[in-house]
Amino acid sequence: MFSTKTKEGHLIEGLQDWVHLSEIHTMFAFDHHRPTRPVAEAQQLTLRMIRELVTEGQSILGEPDNKRPSRFEAWDIPLDEAMAEIEHKYVTNFGDRWNWVTCAWLQLTERGKALALRLYHADEP
Repeated sequence: MFSTKTKEGHLIEGLQDWVHLSEIHTMFAFDHHRPTRPVAEAQQLTLRMIRELVTEGQSILGEPDNKRPSRFEAWDIPLDEAMAEIEHKYVTNFGDRWNWVTCAWLQLTERGKALALRLYHADEP
């Protein structure tokens, strides 16, 4: 569904830190700070990418929580419900940028980390 480069880029970025919604949006909406597609199209691609990464078990949805040892709190709601919440903030209320930019975060799962490491080291001899 997505270019290999886009999905691989997300996974490799996830090795460094959690990825928030705005980072994924930017991947689809801009190229070197120039818009590459209409906002509505970038939004749909962003939502599909999030759903795909979670469904495939490569990432989990949640948010930072400094009170937890892992510093990340995974959401304990069904994926459809989580996606509806994200869509409401991100699509329906897109004009309220500060409300959607970091409303959802993705953390790599062990499966996602393993794949990202294979991709990262794929160019090594």
